[in-house]
Amino acid sequence: MDQDLAQPDPDAITERLRWILRGLRSVLGMWGLDNAVAGLAYRRCGEIFGRIERMLARFRAGTLRLGTQRSPRQTPYAHRAARAAGLPRRFGWLVLAGKHQAAGYGSQLQHLLAEPDMAAMLEVAPQARRVLRPLLRALAVELPWTVTSPPPPRPRKPRPPRQTPEPFRIPLPRGVITWARQEMALENARQRLRAIAS
Repeated sequence: MDQDLAQPDPDAITERLRWILRGLRSVLGMWGLDNAVAGLAYRRCGEIFGRIERMLARFRAGTLRLGTQRSPRQTPYAHRAARAAGLPRRFGWLVLAGKHQAAGYGSQLQHLLAEPDMAAMLEVAPQARRVLRPLLRALAVELPWTVTSPPPPRPRKPRPPRQTPEPFRIPLPRGVITWARQEMALENARQRLRAIAS
């Protein structure tokens, strides 16, 4: 057993967490998974259960920081390394490999997360939900906690109305001689020539 799970006198929830972990780890090698994937899943299960057990202990003691959010760029290095190592991301991929055995462990974990202490911690601690989400997806367990709705979009400031140009008048830059001005200039020149000739 991992050192992070070796705590004396576990309570009922902690004992069930450890029992699910031991059972899940004991059958990972029998489901025909690739050796690298099975080894990584074995290690990740230990990390997930160990972190959840420690978070539950801190939550009961009142020392767990609640409501902390993390942007996607701040994903821990261990999580990025696990993704890069090639763990499948498909929903229920462990159930596809382990069939009814994996589904049974997923059902036990789902019932355990509905216990009052676990449900209360998951409701107020987003970090615990982030830790559990990959394992729950692998075991085809729907997320048991309440999904908070996104904040409403900020109202946009109304833009000032655009000034529409006057009808039949196209604004032109300075220095541009329009066709009408050119014709007028030619007509004025003709009139001056007629006046000189007369």
